[in-house]
Amino acid sequence: MSKRKIFLIIAAFILTSIITSLGTVAVLAAWPFDDVLPGDWFYNDVHWMDSNGITHGCDATHYCPDDYVTRAEMAAFLHRMAGVQVAAGAHYKRDAADTLYVDKWFNNVNGVAPTIVGGGTFYDINVGFATTDRFVMCAVDTAKADTRDALCTVSTPEGNTVRVRIYDASVGGFAPAEFWVMVYGQ
Repeated sequence: MSKRKIFLIIAAFILTSIITSLGTVAVLAAWPFDDVLPGDWFYNDVHWMDSNGITHGCDATHYCPDDYVTRAEMAAFLHRMAGVQVAAGAHYKRDAADTLYVDKWFNNVNGVAPTIVGGGTFYDINVGFATTDRFVMCAVDTAKADTRDALCTVSTPEGNTVRVRIYDASVGGFAPAEFWVMVYGQ
């Protein structure tokens, strides 16, 4: 290989490295919180809540993700959260045969009722519209005594689907429960 080709390859590599570094610096410079990094499991949630005006940092450059929340801070957080458009929500209950069904629901996007697709250790719920770039939350209905130690996890695997899993610490694994699912975003 000629010296010129080697020089061009090295120059291209250095230029690419500089552009990539500048792009990373520009992205990090736009993000205000030094203590919430793109690799953190909660980064996307904090980023979404910050960009929608729901949450703020504890100061200009810190989010303080490990600090306790005061009642006043929670009241301000809930007040800001109420201003975000709720796209859809549903309450899921169990009948006498322990079959999950939609008890109450609303859909501000297109009025389509959610459907349950699957079961077992997780429930795939089709909400009838794309869940991309939306914030999804779930909560276990603790009205039943046997679900007081349960927690709900949610993900949006693809398209119109929200995947819900219920983990019950009292039984040491995934278990059926009654729960709510809320989808936020415009």
